[in-house]
Amino acid sequence: MDTGRISARYAKALYEYAVENNQDTAIYEEMKLVSESLFAVPEICKALLNPVISTEKKKELLLTAAGTDVCPEFKRFLDLVIEKKREAYFHNISLVYQDVYRKAHNIVIGKLTTAMPVEAQEEGRMKKIVADMTHGNVDFQSTTNPDILGGFILQVGTYQLDASISSQLKSIKDQLLKKNSNEA
Repeated sequence: MDTGRISARYAKALYEYAVENNQDTAIYEEMKLVSESLFAVPEICKALLNPVISTEKKKELLLTAAGTDVCPEFKRFLDLVIEKKREAYFHNISLVYQDVYRKAHNIVIGKLTTAMPVEAQEEGRMKKIVADMTHGNVDFQSTTNPDILGGFILQVGTYQLDASISSQLKSIKDQLLKKNSNEA
């Protein structure tokens, strides 16, 4: 079976249903929690594939992964997925739903990585720059990684701007090694 096609059909159908019921944003947030939970705890995905585990337990797992208070539309959709025995596709469905929602709402994912925590004002400036460049809304996340030594790495969609000290040092090292190997 084509996992991508099945996931896309379910996700798009859920999005249309959610829009009709004014729950598209609520389900978007729930799907973000589900995908984060399934990434963080891969054993949940294994449990969804396990035929020995009852459908009720699988439903409980997915409801727990979605947060404490999910909307009725999400529960109905989950019932449909379980009834059709498509729970193994739920992770992909959650990811595709997020993509569909972001496209419909012109949301761009941005990630800023710095060596030390950034002040809220600086993060706001970077978010505004990305929003101005993309002409969209920005779902922005900041992380720290001391290994980059300084500077920053900005990722927007599939693009990346690496202005970190570690990458600049690596570039200098590579240039010196190349120059020395050419002279030898």
